[in-house]
Amino acid sequence: LLNVYFISRVKNRKLYKPHMVKYMEIDEEKKNFPAKLENLHDMMVFVAESAKKQSLEDKNIEEIILAVEEAVANIIKYAYPNSDGDIEIRCSPEGNSGIGITIIIKDKGIPFNPLEHDEEIDVSAPIEEREIGGLGIFMMQKIMDHVLYSRENDSNILTMTKK
Repeated sequence: LLNVYFISRVKNRKLYKPHMVKYMEIDEEKKNFPAKLENLHDMMVFVAESAKKQSLEDKNIEEIILAVEEAVANIIKYAYPNSDGDIEIRCSPEGNSGIGITIIIKDKGIPFNPLEHDEEIDVSAPIEEREIGGLGIFMMQKIMDHVLYSRENDSNILTMTKK
């Protein structure tokens, strides 16, 4: 069993309660969530449970959660500025090895390709000299093995893979 803890940008840096996750093989799992900050915890639990079922190490699961949380938080904040919307999250095994996960995050919000905004980030520069923003996309690309974006049928589709 794995104790999974999440830290989010929710007000006061709320520490999520541990969730017990057991190993089990899966095919694809899919779940829809209203695009609201109060659902962020449930989204991360869903992803963590799916990742654990794919035999990923605890360290990799924590990194995956960080990358997915960044992507989902941006969708919640920017995708539906004048209306309510949903976020669909799909998790499936990566390749034939049985180790690894592909996570597809889909929303019908305003078109936005985060990979077009991945400017070079100088992480060695003092924080006072850095521009605000951009670190989340940089971090997602460093953590995950592959990050792809597409726009299909009025939906933003972000696909992230970790082996």
